[in-house]
Amino acid sequence: MSGRGVLHAIDDEGLATLGEAGSDSDVTAFVDGLEAAWAPGTTCELDTAWEAIHRLLTDGRLEYGAQHRPLGLAILGGHRLHDGDERIVTVKAPDEVLAIDTALRPWNRARVREAYFKLPRHDYGDLDEDDFEYVWSYFEPMCAFFHDAAAAERGVVFSVEP
Repeated sequence: MSGRGVLHAIDDEGLATLGEAGSDSDVTAFVDGLEAAWAPGTTCELDTAWEAIHRLLTDGRLEYGAQHRPLGLAILGGHRLHDGDERIVTVKAPDEVLAIDTALRPWNRARVREAYFKLPRHDYGDLDEDDFEYVWSYFEPMCAFFHDAAAAERGVVFSVEP
């Protein structure tokens, strides 16, 4: 998957709207609205680094679900909202965002580096310093984003168009 991933912090009203979405097109319209608003502090761009980030926070595989709680919730975990192939959308509730924030706090550059270089090459691809630096450049702001979202008691939506 090569799409550009984005995280959006949303309030209770946004969570309720998503909970009432009856179709993929309703979810797409809501996410398109978030992306159009693109507000600093409530949006965190992950570009294509989202894939490596998800993998290094879990078991190295690119799978939905949260088998590796709470870190497995950060990207592809949480409630999956879009069933079509044209977009991936997952949402995390405020209590899950708080758990993600708490679990991310000990993750420093050395720990991310160690996890990155353990990713399965046969599944992820070549691992090198340039790619690690690219992943790290998105990982660090993502941690700050989850911290701010948790402090504001917001939910988080992850979206990517593969």
